[in-house]
Amino acid sequence: MPHIDKTILKSLIEERSDFVSGSQLAGELGISRVGIWARLEKLRARGFAFEAVRHRGYRLVEEPSGPHDRLLESYLELWGIDMPVYCHERIDSTNSEAQRLLAAGTGTPFVVVAAAQDSGRGRLGRSWYSPSEGNLYASVAFRPGLPPGRMQLITLWLGLSLCAGLRGEFGLNVGIKWPNDLVINGRKLAGILTEARVDSDLMRDLTFGVGLNINGDPSQWPAEVSGIATSLRRELREAVPFNKCAACVLASIHTAYRDFTAGRHEERFADLWKQADVLLGKQVEARSKHQSIAGTASGIDDSGALLIKTDSGNTVAVRAGDVSLGTNPVSA
Repeated sequence: MPHIDKTILKSLIEERSDFVSGSQLAGELGISRVGIWARLEKLRARGFAFEAVRHRGYRLVEEPSGPHDRLLESYLELWGIDMPVYCHERIDSTNSEAQRLLAAGTGTPFVVVAAAQDSGRGRLGRSWYSPSEGNLYASVAFRPGLPPGRMQLITLWLGLSLCAGLRGEFGLNVGIKWPNDLVINGRKLAGILTEARVDSDLMRDLTFGVGLNINGDPSQWPAEVSGIATSLRRELREAVPFNKCAACVLASIHTAYRDFTAGRHEERFADLWKQADVLLGKQVEARSKHQSIAGTASGIDDSGALLIKTDSGNTVAVRAGDVSLGTNPVSA
């Protein structure tokens, strides 16, 4: 039998503006109306609020402000996505937990979500500030069986699709800064970290991690973060329903992965990248351990490398490093 809470929540979400009969739910689940009431009471204790009217039933009026596994799964299933959610109040890192589950043989795809991380990490081994203030920390795990050389491209496509999903859902001018940042008006909204276990000729598994600032207040964060960060709440000037937003993010990632592995991304990738690329045509400097390259950002090549046209007229492909835009350094 489907999980009781998930069945109840799916029904309440589908009839958001109306009531759902307790008798109808009881009949569907094969339990008593008292059993339905008891499940709703347990959900109330986890941040839900319901309106109950005699002879009409129940209506969902408030959702938790943080991640809830069954609610996320309910949203995903209503959008045609069957993907288990492993939810934590606090964890070392969602990427680390996803990798532990992969090593234990857990079937894919699945997602690990946390309200806070103690050891969140970004690219190049950097730490990732992960407060428990209504932000999303999630890692989606896959077993793609793709050549290792396609890792950069799938990372960019997943990030680009996430960018497009947020644009469509909230009407915000979200852009992507190669290779792993989502930005609005020059401020960082989200970061991406893709990690993989690679055999000689294929990616055995792939973990796509995202940290998205949903309802956090950047002004309350450390100075080195608050000066360059933003959140959906800050941009929209109102709180965002956390789990619906999180489900939108996870659905965008899941759908983008299916499109990539089926080759359906190829016709749209170049045009979508041009629309979202915040570096295109800007003066940038890319720095790595071994070199520094300055010039005009000119998009990406077929492998996902950043193209920089130098003052000498040469075009250089940059595959990793830190990129500075104008006088404001932005980590890549």
